[in-house]
Order: sequence, then C-alpha cells, then structure tokens
Amino acid sequence: MQIRSSKLPGLLLAAFAGSAAAHDAGAPAEDRLAVSGGVGLMSLHADDRYPIARLPGVLEAGSPRADERRDGLDYAEIALRARFTDQLRAFLKIAHHGGPDARNETEEAWLDARTETAHDRQLALRAGRQLLPLGLLNPVHMHAWDFGVAPLAMRGAINESWRADGFKLDWQLPAGWSAGVGAWRNQGFPGADAGGLKLLTARGGWQGETLRLEAGYANVNADGRALLTTGSAGHTHSVPSCTRLSTDRVCFFGTAQLLTLAARWAPAGSPVWLGAEWWFKREGGRLDSINGAPDYTGRLNGGWLDLGWRFAPGWEAIGRAERLVARHELNGANAGLVASQSGIAASDHALDSLGAVLQWRPAGGHRLVAEWHRERNGDAPNVIYLLRYQYTFMKGLL
Repeated sequence: MQIRSSKLPGLLLAAFAGSAAAHDAGAPAEDRLAVSGGVGLMSLHADDRYPIARLPGVLEAGSPRADERRDGLDYAEIALRARFTDQLRAFLKIAHHGGPDARNETEEAWLDARTETAHDRQLALRAGRQLLPLGLLNPVHMHAWDFGVAPLAMRGAINESWRADGFKLDWQLPAGWSAGVGAWRNQGFPGADAGGLKLLTARGGWQGETLRLEAGYANVNADGRALLTTGSAGHTHSVPSCTRLSTDRVCFFGTAQLLTLAARWAPAGSPVWLGAEWWFKREGGRLDSINGAPDYTGRLNGGWLDLGWRFAPGWEAIGRAERLVARHELNGANAGLVASQSGIAASDHALDSLGAVLQWRPAGGHRLVAEWHRERNGDAPNVIYLLRYQYTFMKGLL
C-alpha cells in the first residue's frame, strides 16, 4: 500500500532521483547529513495486458489496475538522511513515479531512536511513514527488488507493497534473535481508510552466518473497504469511500489478519543462495452491495521460491517459482450474485508463475536488469518481458 502525497515540483524530482542502493541502506556513519538519489527507466512488454485488471478469485480494492505496458520513466526520487547523534537519526524520501498513474509521493519520513541495554541488547523506536515489517521483501523498497514484477502473493495480500504511518519498536537480542511490535494508521488495502492506530503488527526473526528466518503478523481493521466493479482503470493507493452504496461498488466490513514466514540461505563465499516467502491472509465480515449483504470469509495462501547464482563479479541470475490460491465463503441473500459482482465467484484454483532475472551491476551505481515471466492467472498464460536501467548515487553533505 502506498500513500499519496501533495504534488512536488517535477523539475526537482527530475534533477534528484531515488536509488535502489538508497532504499533504507543509509548514509555512512561518519556523515551527519547525506543525500542519495537516482533514476529508473523501464521497458515492459507482454503478450496480453499487464498487470491483469483484477487478479482472478482475489477480493481486491479500488479501481481495476491500469495496463503498464510501456517504455519510459519508471521512477525518480531523492532522499535525505540526518544523523543528529549516534542514537538519533531521521530519513525523508520523496519520489515521482511514471506511467499511466503518474504521481508524486512521500515514500518514507521517519525519526529513529535507539539505545544499548544490558547483555548486548539493543532497543530501537521508529516513528513516521515506513514500510511495514512483514516478511523479508516488503521492508525493501520496490525499486531495489531483484524482480521488477511483484510476486502474485504480495499483490493478492497487500497490493504489492505496504507502507503506513505509525510506530514500531524493535529489540535486538543476543545470539542473532530479534523481535518487534508496531501500531499504525492504515489508509489502504488490505484495510480501509480508518482513523486511529487500527493496524497492529508483530515480528520475530533470527539471523545466523548462513541462514536468516523471519515471521510476521498483522491485524487490520477493514471496515468500509470499497471494490469498484466498473469505471475508469487505474492503480489504486487509497481506498474509495463506502459512505454510499452504488451500482459500481462492493464494500467489505470486517477485519483482515496476515501471517508471513520467510527464509534466506546464503552461505559465505558461495555463489548460490536460496530464498522463500509464504503469505497467508484471512478476512472475515460481510460484503455490502445493492444486491445484498452476505457474510463473508476469505482465505489467501501463496508464496514463492527463489534460486540465485552470482556467476561472475557484478553478474547474477535468479529463478523464481510462485503459487497462489484464494478461497471464499459467502452466506446470505444473493450470495452468488454478490460473489460474481466482486469477481470472486471463480476461485479455488491456483494462480502460478515462473520468472527469471539476469542483472548486471557495474561500478558507479549503474544497474541493468533483464526479466522474463510466464504467469498463468487466466484462460491463457501471459508472457512478460521487462528491461530496467537504474542509476544511483549517495553523497555526504556534512
């Protein structure tokens, strides 16, 4: 989920751009103030429209997705990081995204305070706009992902990426263990635009020399989450209003719970690594439409497996296999009609994808990525080709 911000001058964003290397990677500790930035270009082509307007059998929100097949600007962004003391830091990142849904956003804006406690423990509190701590991929900015095409499980569970305004508290414990909790004001899918801190998260993790494990949980209020069934297409970041029912929308009233499990195995000195994530979402409540208001329970279950190979300095090849299944139960008057209106009548069948990436990182902050996917989420498979170029920089100011 991404939050819209007020318009920022296009000239500023063209001159200073965000970077994959700057996505929460931080400035060197000796810099009290640092700027980072970059620009991304893309060329996306597919046999059929991409992304698909609605993911079959998944109860999404907002307007149908726009077709992103195009050549041109992917993003441009700038970030500032300030180190006030060794314990207190601040970060601000703004971006312009190109395409049919071109927009300006404040992607991150937070203040971080940390302290050392007894027995090698560290306590950190971060307040502001952040990527939610779910899994290993969502806390990384999308531009820094190995794959430019989001996993099916993350689109179905959180509309590809999820950030919110709030607070998180993390503990760094001995022997590689860590834990954290958070409270957030959520403004979009899979919740709704609800006031107050109505999204709660918890996480736990362990990191050794070769293996990293991560588990996450989220509980979010979704009262008044609208699905637009007709109308203009476009990528939705906030959720339309459910204050008045009409023929073009179905509204979900209830709660959503998410569970994530992730692992990454990367032996030191080995050119081969493995990564995997699993996402589960359960929603319960009712669906309101002009056709009825049946009780609703939905479950989404999916994930992916990555195999990476660094076969030469700066070169890496990665393969990915994905699978996603959604199931729904509706009970009440006109339940079948509401299911058809919501686009979830034809569920219980798996959506799957195979993908491959070849990326090259020469010196100087440049990155070139060639990507291929074969998605099966409709009547016929869709083959997708994506080329990306990214340039990043980071410079200390003080």
